[in-house]
Amino acid sequence: MTTRSRTRALRVATSLAAVVLISACNDDPQPQPPVTNSPTTTTSTPTTTTSTPTPLTPAEKDIKSAEETIGRYWKVLDDLAADPKKSLNLVATVARAQAADQSRIELGTLQAKGWKQVGRSVVLSSRATTKDGKAFTVTSCIDVSGVNVVDKAGKSVVRTGRPDRQQYTYTVVKAPQGFFVTVDTLKGKPC
Repeated sequence: MTTRSRTRALRVATSLAAVVLISACNDDPQPQPPVTNSPTTTTSTPTTTTSTPTPLTPAEKDIKSAEETIGRYWKVLDDLAADPKKSLNLVATVARAQAADQSRIELGTLQAKGWKQVGRSVVLSSRATTKDGKAFTVTSCIDVSGVNVVDKAGKSVVRTGRPDRQQYTYTVVKAPQGFFVTVDTLKGKPC
């Protein structure tokens, strides 16, 4: 019997005892119905126990954080591409080195042309690996089927035949301030 079952049984017994004691204290006795012997049917309800998930090790947490960094990275890129009034300095919250420089160039070009993004990218999957626990190679599948880029007149500038899903490989680095994308070559393949 589990601790939970024992606790439940103790509560039921305590409640039953309280009902019996309260009934016994009643000053106005009521006639009791006759006791009959009838078959008793007992049903049991299966109990489900929920197990607490095993806590992640520090290395597993880092892998998960590296994978989640790609979602944060694309969210910032989407936000900046959708609102040309936002500062490109926001790139620094998710990227450094080549990835930050590349993102600022791409977004700056978009802003200079007066183009803006409509819709959001979706990170469908990310898988991270590491050899040293400091730099992570993250392969992600990005869905851009719901994304359009339009010019000042609202006309789409997305090239015909653009793949809806692309797999990219990034380098993510663990720094004291968190995890940052440091390499984004923008070279993808269908996923």
